[in-house]
Amino acid sequence: MKRRAHASPPLGSVISTVLRTSWREAPEPPANLDQVLSTAVETLLETGCGALGWWRLRGSSLESHPSAVPLREAFRLHTLQAAVHTRNLEHVLGHFNAFGLTPIVFKGWAIARLYARPGLRPYGDVDVLVDDVDEPKARAAIAGLHSELRGFVDLDPRVLSRFLPDRSFAELERRSSVETIGTASFRMLGAEDHLRLVCLHQLDHGGWRPLWLCDVAAFVESLPRSFDWGVALAGNSRLSDAVVALIALAEELLGARLPAGTPRAAVPSWFRKAILRAWAGGFQAPPDSLLRLHRLGFGRAAAAVRARWPDPVTATLHLRAPFRGIPRPLLQIAECARRTLLFGRRTWKLAFSSSPSPKS
Repeated sequence: MKRRAHASPPLGSVISTVLRTSWREAPEPPANLDQVLSTAVETLLETGCGALGWWRLRGSSLESHPSAVPLREAFRLHTLQAAVHTRNLEHVLGHFNAFGLTPIVFKGWAIARLYARPGLRPYGDVDVLVDDVDEPKARAAIAGLHSELRGFVDLDPRVLSRFLPDRSFAELERRSSVETIGTASFRMLGAEDHLRLVCLHQLDHGGWRPLWLCDVAAFVESLPRSFDWGVALAGNSRLSDAVVALIALAEELLGARLPAGTPRAAVPSWFRKAILRAWAGGFQAPPDSLLRLHRLGFGRAAAAVRARWPDPVTATLHLRAPFRGIPRPLLQIAECARRTLLFGRRTWKLAFSSSPSPKS
């Protein structure tokens, strides 16, 4: 009787195994990866996790594995980029200071500082937040930067409404702390607000980058003793449940050590499967362009629907739905309809506003 060949593990599971504890100074030694490592290299590189993959393999027998070469090169590249970004960051923040602004910094560089080495967590810009009344001044400050640095600054006024809808800028500023980089000063978003934002940001995008869950893992392992879970989980209870579920997933998939007092919750099976599937699938376009499917023909329209069908994670978050008790396909249908209607409304308003006014 022939012995059946063992099936290869799903790509999402391989990525989880490769990245386990990879943000630490001394990650857990890798095991049972030699036969499957090559299947994950492309995805690791595309999602910004190549350096973390190398850090996990470094010093082990897999360090000389052919698949480790591009991961090592990614680490070297990101290390060089981190040095350039740090220099640029000091210049940008100093420019804001010259305009009388001390912006709040979050995500990206602010998270990369929690990793064992600067090159482990790549980022392409610096995320800053200012009060609404200071936005014109902040825009002027950005306009005064060299053209190469303007794109390095991400000033998104929708951050609060999208990810922290229950919190005011005054609250965030009060809980932030003033820090310096070189001669420039800035405010670091408070740990409670920052963790909530980091979690909700990745869920808003379907959690398709494994790097984002590593951010959560590195964050919870670096929480200050004064961290207040009551503040972190204040606000919409369903959003708070999502934060707790994501932290539990970081423990389960990546081996994050949760400090004493961390709220615990079982990870819903649909959530685990959706994140692992998202890691394997990569970026997915939003479904708002489904409005004109009737023009594509049945075959092309069906493919367009599949390509843009909302994932269960973003559907749950956008609809503020509970993480348990409701079948996810129903939420995905509702989210697809919601976004298509919003897109249709925007298109109608644009067409109406651009149409010529009737002659009197």
